[in-house]
Amino acid sequence: EMLNINAVRNDHGDIQNYVALFSDITALKAQQSQLEHIAHFDALTGAPNRLLLADRLHQAMSQAARHGQTLAVAFIDLDGFKAVNDRYGHDIGDQLLIALTSRMKQALRDGDSLARIGGDEFVALLLDLTDAAASVPILNRLLNAVAKPVRFGDLDLQVSASLGVTFYPQEEEVTDDQLLHQADQAMYQAKQAGKGRYHFFAAAQNQH
Repeated sequence: EMLNINAVRNDHGDIQNYVALFSDITALKAQQSQLEHIAHFDALTGAPNRLLLADRLHQAMSQAARHGQTLAVAFIDLDGFKAVNDRYGHDIGDQLLIALTSRMKQALRDGDSLARIGGDEFVALLLDLTDAAASVPILNRLLNAVAKPVRFGDLDLQVSASLGVTFYPQEEEVTDDQLLHQADQAMYQAKQAGKGRYHFFAAAQNQH
């Protein structure tokens, strides 16, 4: 509860009495909390959205620099998801997204983060790695989590994922937006190489 006390004065400015007003702010706080959740989390999957990802990425970069650890940013695009949507409809497509999001979260470690940033696009942040090679077991778990068939009634649905991965810190200073762009570029390299795999970003690819 919140208590407001206001003084009531007469024409001469002297205080005559006080008025106390109690108000229950529980419902207001609940509403604010709900609005905050809507602003930061994907309505379908419950995963963090692009806005919360930006905040977590910024924090993860600071943490990596402070502790001398490596941060991996993995851009995940589902291969074959559009075909599922086109053939079976958006309701089935939505259920598939929910199931795959849950699986990918389970493939990550405590402290890692998975965000949904678009229709079938996700970004995973892998924190506190000793080096780039330490990300490989986690990336393989993500690939396997997506590739395993998902059963809905009589349907067995199977898609795969293309992962583009970049790391921080780098030799040259990079921004959080640049990291996401690098991971996105590497994801397209994974698709071109045959899908269902991960590809590490190489700075040389970005030189014109």
